[in-house]
Amino acid sequence: MKDFLGKLMKIEFVKFCITGGLGLITDVAVFHIMKKVLHAEESKIILFIIPVFGYTAAVAQNYVINHMWTFKKETDTKKISTDLFLKFFLVSLFALAPRYLVYKEVLEYFGSTKWLFPDIANFCGIIAGTIVNFFGSKFLVFRFKKDEVR
Repeated sequence: MKDFLGKLMKIEFVKFCITGGLGLITDVAVFHIMKKVLHAEESKIILFIIPVFGYTAAVAQNYVINHMWTFKKETDTKKISTDLFLKFFLVSLFALAPRYLVYKEVLEYFGSTKWLFPDIANFCGIIAGTIVNFFGSKFLVFRFKKDEVR
């Protein structure tokens, strides 16, 4: 049973990471399109606001894909809902904290003077955030009681 659970979690984690990769593409695409359409290079305020739209679009997309694919076994009879989306969004926001903390710690450890160290720090932060996001999604968003109608 323990081995089965371990394999299941690995498969779900891979699906979760693929979904996250698609979310990254969406985030970047929305950012790029909005930057061009709104001429954001001309306004620092707009330039700092538009990432919120890319992030939100990616989170919404990731929620739907995770609901329909990654955690399909748990959600097969549960409809996509605003309540679950809000839970997913909150978990995603919460996962930003370890992402930033790990990023900051790795950057402080290695320093930011070498051209590759900020990228390594960012990658380490992304890994930390992904792990927190996965477990939060698995155990807080897409986990239902046995007697609860999914």
